Amino acid sequence: MNLFLVALVFLFAILKGDWKNWESYYPSMLYISLASFLYEFISHSHFHLWELHKDHFFNLMNVHFVHNLIINPLVAFVFLSHYPSGIKKQVLYTLKWIVIFGLIEWIGTKMDVISYHNGWHFGWSILFVMVMFPMVRLHHIHKLAALVLSCLMTFLYLLTFNYL
Repeated sequence: MNLFLVALVFLFAILKGDWKNWESYYPSMLYISLASFLYEFISHSHFHLWELHKDHFFNLMNVHFVHNLIINPLVAFVFLSHYPSGIKKQVLYTLKWIVIFGLIEWIGTKMDVISYHNGWHFGWSILFVMVMFPMVRLHHIHKLAALVLSCLMTFLYLLTFNYL
């Protein structure tokens, strides 16, 4: 599934990405990649909330690299490439992405390529994605505000899941 997902996201980015302006999206692509790597760093030794599983093509480290360096940044790129103007369109657009991400994760749970731990469950994932997409957009337009809010949200997650 990981190989299929990376190929699908790569193809989607080639077809739908705003490649003429890719440099304007690059900081937010790095932001989502760094956030993913920070999760891996914090949870590496013993406290995963969710875990991606290896498959026939990728070992565990490569699964995380593919998601953190290819899938997540390209998703942010395409998401930002077509972000509409007008609050109603923005809400509907973001909801569409949340539903798509939710469906992909739900399929991933059914195919046993992702598992939940330490109190995390599919509902938490949906809530996380409901925050993630607006944060990517916020980072694109107000980087410092997104970084401050990201630190606050991380602290709240750490408290909620008894990490501290």
